[in-house]
Order: sequence, then C-alpha cells, then structure tokens
Amino acid sequence: MEKNVAAATALPTDSKAGVATSELSYDDFEPFCKWKREEGQQTVVIHVPEFKREQMKVHVSNRRCLKITGERPLDNTKRSRFTKEIKIPKDCNANDITAKFTNAGLLYIIMPKKIASMERKQDQTTPVQQPRDKPNVAVIGGGLKAAMVVVLVVAVAVGVYATYKYKFSDSDVGASVSYASNM
Repeated sequence: MEKNVAAATALPTDSKAGVATSELSYDDFEPFCKWKREEGQQTVVIHVPEFKREQMKVHVSNRRCLKITGERPLDNTKRSRFTKEIKIPKDCNANDITAKFTNAGLLYIIMPKKIASMERKQDQTTPVQQPRDKPNVAVIGGGLKAAMVVVLVVAVAVGVYATYKYKFSDSDVGASVSYASNM
C-alpha cells in the first residue's frame, strides 16, 4: 500500500525538457480557420503561426470527425496548444483527405468530394436505347393515361344513359299515360 502512495506522489517528468509535468502550464487557444468550397473539394485552412509540422497531428475518426491537435513549447514551464474538431461533410470522401503544411504557418486540409468520382462514372456509362418500333411510354405515358380515363368515363356515361333509356322507354311512358287516361 505504501508503494502505491509513493507512486502517486512521484512527479512524472517530460522526457524532452526534463521538467516535472506538474510544473507545466498550458496556453490553450482556438486557431483561426477558413473554409474554401470549390468544385471538386472542400479545404479548411487553419492558421497556426509559430508551429512546426512535427508539433501537429491530424486524425480522421470512424465517426467522420477530423481532429487536429498541436502543442509547442513557449518556455521551460509553459506550452501553447490547441485542439480542433471538424465534422467531415457528408459529400466528402473521408479516405482521401490530405493535409499540407506551409512555412507561413498555414495547415491546409483538403477533403475531396464524393460527387466528382460519381460524375466521372456517369459520364462513362452509355444510355440504354429502346427499340424504335415501340413507342416510348415515358414520353406519351401522361397523355395515354388521360385518354384512357376519358374513354372509361364516356363508356360508363353511355352505359348509364342506355340503362336509363331502356328502363324508362316509351312503352312504359305510354302505358302510364294510357293508364292515366282510363281514369
């Protein structure tokens, strides 16, 4: 039990600086970001002046989240750091994301769009042609349906009219008139 207490009170050291980590303080900041939306890609430009490439990490998670972190020493007891999480847009391909760092302190994260690859596939496919002797139902389909409805309505109307005329024909009317005249 004393071993655990001793281990808990021991101060771990930062192997690079040789300074106890409990003495370190951190200056957390939010880097300025700018989105560039272009035809085939989206780019995030993150301004991280005074950082070096090896002081930053870019990680893509399984949840389509991009995590950018950076940490650099300011002096022996203070460090500057940031963490930036960005949701990867649905129209971007997470597997093709690349990062580029410039000497001017700009980190470019390029996210190619999925649509660009789909459009290329569509351009390569050939349209299916219908035989010329059969009419294209898609073109005349609306007119054909309307004509069939009109024919059906007319047929029902003629049937109702014929039934009415047959039921109340002149013989019935004459009989009723002659019946009325007998009175």
